[in-house]
Amino acid sequence: IFDRRRATVDDGWLLVVFSVPESEREKRHSLRSALTTLGFGTAAPGVWVAPGNLERETRDMLDKRGLSSYVDIFQSQHVAFGDLRSKVRSWWNLDELSALYGDFVQRYRSVAASFERGSATPAVAFEQYVPMLTQWRRLPYLDPGLPLTLLPQGWTGVTAEELFAELNRRLSGPAREHALSVIHR
Repeated sequence: IFDRRRATVDDGWLLVVFSVPESEREKRHSLRSALTTLGFGTAAPGVWVAPGNLERETRDMLDKRGLSSYVDIFQSQHVAFGDLRSKVRSWWNLDELSALYGDFVQRYRSVAASFERGSATPAVAFEQYVPMLTQWRRLPYLDPGLPLTLLPQGWTGVTAEELFAELNRRLSGPAREHALSVIHR
């Protein structure tokens, strides 16, 4: 959640095709959860898609969870039949994601402004940092860093990413300092 790389169209796409026997339904749920955690979108039943730059992370996660025997992974390019921007919109819920990013920006822009005016005490930094981090940490799992050229103009995710980076840079040190002072009392 702290260091994400935004994909480009040149990265291509990663397709995961899976089939899990009905007798192993819990594995199917685990597989879907793993792919959701990585930010995959659903192209069709049993066919999930993500930016191609997630290949190593996907392989590692599926191996660690013992799910690799149920999947085939393909590197691909979208070559025909349909506007890719429209496809991306159908594979991911961009309206919901944009609203979540917008909520983050609305809530934490004033926090960033308050820390511009003066240095916060470690306790105040901790008080602001933990809820900010909690709200932020789910967003990278919903947005795998989709290429900006395929997202709506003025994508709120960019503003939210910049705000998160700024707040993390300003608050993490003092928040950590406060946490350590409490632990070592």
